[in-house]
Amino acid sequence: MSYCINANCQNPENLDRATVCTSCESNLLLKGRYRVFHPLGQNLSCRSFLAVDEDQPAQPRCVIQQFCGRQQSVADSGAQRGRRFRGGASVLDELGKHPQIPKLLASFEVEGSEYLVQEYIEGRNLADRLSQKGVLKEIHIWYLLSELLPVLQLVHDHQLIHRDIKPSNIIHRKTSQTSLVLAGKEDVRTLPEEEESGLVLVDFGGAIPANSRPLKTETATGSAEYAAPEQIKGQAIFSSDIYSLGVTCIHLLTGMSPFDLFDIKSDSWAWRHYLKVPVSARLGRILDKMVERETSKRYRSTEAILKDLKYGPTPIDAIASKPRWTLALWGGAAVALISVVLGSRLPSTVPSAFTSSDPVSTIPDIRFDPPPMQNFSRQESQSGPAVRTLADRDKNPVWAVAVAPNGRVIVSGNNDGTISLLHKRHGKVIKTIAAHLGPVWSVAVSPDGRTIASGGADGTIKLWNFYSGKLIRALDGDKDGVFSVVFSPDGRALASVGKDKTLKLWEVEGGAELETLKRGFDEVQSVAFSPDRETLFVGSSDGKIEMWNWQTGELKETLWGHSEAAWSLAISPDGQTLASGSWDKTVKLWDISPNNQSRQPNGSLLRTLIGHSDKVKSLAFSPDGDKLASADLSGTIKLWRMSPGERWQMSPADTVGTLKGHSTWVELAFNPQDNTLISGSFDDTIKVWRLSP
Repeated sequence: MSYCINANCQNPENLDRATVCTSCESNLLLKGRYRVFHPLGQNLSCRSFLAVDEDQPAQPRCVIQQFCGRQQSVADSGAQRGRRFRGGASVLDELGKHPQIPKLLASFEVEGSEYLVQEYIEGRNLADRLSQKGVLKEIHIWYLLSELLPVLQLVHDHQLIHRDIKPSNIIHRKTSQTSLVLAGKEDVRTLPEEEESGLVLVDFGGAIPANSRPLKTETATGSAEYAAPEQIKGQAIFSSDIYSLGVTCIHLLTGMSPFDLFDIKSDSWAWRHYLKVPVSARLGRILDKMVERETSKRYRSTEAILKDLKYGPTPIDAIASKPRWTLALWGGAAVALISVVLGSRLPSTVPSAFTSSDPVSTIPDIRFDPPPMQNFSRQESQSGPAVRTLADRDKNPVWAVAVAPNGRVIVSGNNDGTISLLHKRHGKVIKTIAAHLGPVWSVAVSPDGRTIASGGADGTIKLWNFYSGKLIRALDGDKDGVFSVVFSPDGRALASVGKDKTLKLWEVEGGAELETLKRGFDEVQSVAFSPDRETLFVGSSDGKIEMWNWQTGELKETLWGHSEAAWSLAISPDGQTLASGSWDKTVKLWDISPNNQSRQPNGSLLRTLIGHSDKVKSLAFSPDGDKLASADLSGTIKLWRMSPGERWQMSPADTVGTLKGHSTWVELAFNPQDNTLISGSFDDTIKVWRLSP
């Protein structure tokens, strides 16, 4: 269909190849080359259309914005308006060099109307994603902010105010290839469709230049639901865009109209009341400040927000790589969950021992409501509190936790790039180490308790003196970020995994790279040493687990069982059992006891534990091996009892229950000296749980 863009045309729809409108006789080829298909939207200042450029052989799609009666003073001359339009087009041409802003292809004036021709962004917008798949989770919002704030900063640096930031103007660009989750199926197939990656801010039709003081305009623009109060009154400043972005975030978190999220009687936002899942205090504070109605209380610049984010999860690259978007899972919409990397269907040649129907254990959803937070007394006995929160984690989400071998100190890797050492009993921060230039994604303490290893989003691995906090040495791990670091049982070697699909082994004493193992991995998410000092287990994002002899570089076995990323691994203290936690929401238990004849690990699947409603993020065995703790992205911790000699005869009665205390994803570590479980979360807290024997 050819569409007539004459604003006064009564019947703008025409035949596909028509050149003249049958209703108003207007020319249907704008400037002799652009054929309009249909309108995309409009606001008070312009109308947008989807078109093709017939002057090019490939006839690429483009977006045409038509400006009729742009905001202007009645005293403006035609020459002044022309200079203003050309100046704005020049700025958009410069901004279009950024990959997250549409390219400007042409600008011109025809019959009294001004036109911009911009790149067409193939993809779905956040409004479509919300209507198709429901509200976003907190990690999506971290990703959205980390992606769009630098773009908005660039726009403001060029002295432009966008004035129309809303879900429908944020598009996820599509590229070739995607992993498509089959609806209703557990398996995953890779199909030659389209993958969505990278958020793009579109529709600069309402953008205006900024002055040193608020710019007054004769009419308000933008969408009233998302527009700042001063913008609705005919004024616009840089923080008006910040307000709109903040309202966009709370709308995507709640699914409610922004009009319904503001309580007129109390003159305050009530968006938290409509959340299905609570968000961390830190994100809540940032959003609250973004949507302050008084400009003096609102963030004045994107730099200030980025400073508070402190490199936050970039889904994003959250936990280490950019989230992938799947058409069936997200409907091709906007922001994705952390680094979901989906593998292909299990091969038909997988040994039956690894694919046979395995017994399933379920766990009852027993809610554990913690008592009021308080400090332990000096005597941590049965009379002490069942759970307590350590120190003040008010402004520092936790990515990783570890416990010193003596059980007295908890080590946390934090979102602001620091490592904290906290006293386990009274919870005070003993030492803070400025460790990395981004989030600290992994921490480990050597078996002798003298060294801390950390892996960060800045791509480095660092070794620290446990007592002084001084840097021993830095290692080049993975330029895209180090997911996990772990010491060998004798403390002489360190293993690291990252986004570059390799497993690296390092000498702790001298820092030399001992080995790089790369044999068909997908992105490697987790790693664990067996107590026998020979076997290294590696979990990757395609769901497989590989068993390596790390001293010889020999691949012993490949375990197949998970349909999605094997994000966490833990080995029982006796070295007989491997637990794997996956984004398929299950925990699997594997027999890794040596084969009597070959002395090689069996690698047979013993049982699948079902009970989590979200992706499993972390696992930990208790020091006596009687309990397994698992935690998911929603903050739920589940405990499984494993009685020696009969742990594979589990029934619902053998499960300990569910610990509720966190609002978002959790990392776990057992204290090696007592029966306490440590949990660090992105909700800004570290908790100590005293478990019954």
